[in-house]
Amino acid sequence: MNAGMATAWVLVTAGILLATGWKRQILDDVPALRAALAAAALAAACGLGTAAAPKLLALACACALLRNADAGKRLQAMGGAVLGGIVWIWIRKLYTADPVFIFWDARLDGPLAAGILAAAAAGHFRSQLPAVTAAAIAADWLDPAPAGAWAWLDGFLVSLFAARTAAMLARGAAALAGRLRPHAGSGAE
Repeated sequence: MNAGMATAWVLVTAGILLATGWKRQILDDVPALRAALAAAALAAACGLGTAAAPKLLALACACALLRNADAGKRLQAMGGAVLGGIVWIWIRKLYTADPVFIFWDARLDGPLAAGILAAAAAGHFRSQLPAVTAAAIAADWLDPAPAGAWAWLDGFLVSLFAARTAAMLARGAAALAGRLRPHAGSGAE
């Protein structure tokens, strides 16, 4: 797959979902303007290649979402960033050392695993965006063969997409389990 194709796929999918009323499921309680500013910062970070300052600016914009968040969400974001970054880097190093273990795509398996871990550690968009951004930046800086700008954005968006999908599936499963649970005192004994 060419670099940038996953980005195009994720952006088109997110655009369709946002246009058809899925804003609350995708962005949780984050205002659309703040999400747009964070997206613009990420696009700028991608467009300027390997420069460190734009990526740090993108991380600062993502962390700005945590400004009014409680300490628990901040801790979740840090945990998701650390776990996601470790797994992302470890999978890339594993694939570099021995390409036999490639599961789906050598460039996207690390971001997918990092996104799922970010969803497990940080269940809300406010926590997931900074966690995935920090993991993506760490993976880019510590990668044995740094990716280009589009490949970096592919990994970032696939990771964020995996985190949001896993969080929505977990919420759906919890809601379904609540509906299927027998009601106490209903006389069905």
